[in-house]
Amino acid sequence: MKGLIITGLSSLVLGSFWVPVNATEIMAVNSTFEQNPISYLSPVNLVSHGRGGTFSRQGIPGHVRFSLAIKSGEINAQSLVQAAVEAGRLSSEALNNSTYLSNVQFELSQVDNN
Repeated sequence: MKGLIITGLSSLVLGSFWVPVNATEIMAVNSTFEQNPISYLSPVNLVSHGRGGTFSRQGIPGHVRFSLAIKSGEINAQSLVQAAVEAGRLSSEALNNSTYLSNVQFELSQVDNN
């Protein structure tokens, strides 16, 4: 019985030390996010959003037409990134990032391979 009480009190005391640390970490993450409201989309997620129709208002067709537009050359990395920038999903800096554009183009080339 004494062992159970001591174990319970020890867990309670040790547990109270972890809560402030986690709360501080969460606040640090939230404050950083609020300072930079433009989110980052990985090339995989960008193409997935394009395929799903997220950028239809920006002229990027979704679903089956997305695949057809890639084949016809209507959609390429530059046009998809431009649409994401116009939709507020990416920073305009992505348009000048050749590595990012290259990765997006690779993901677009994989659309029909899935």
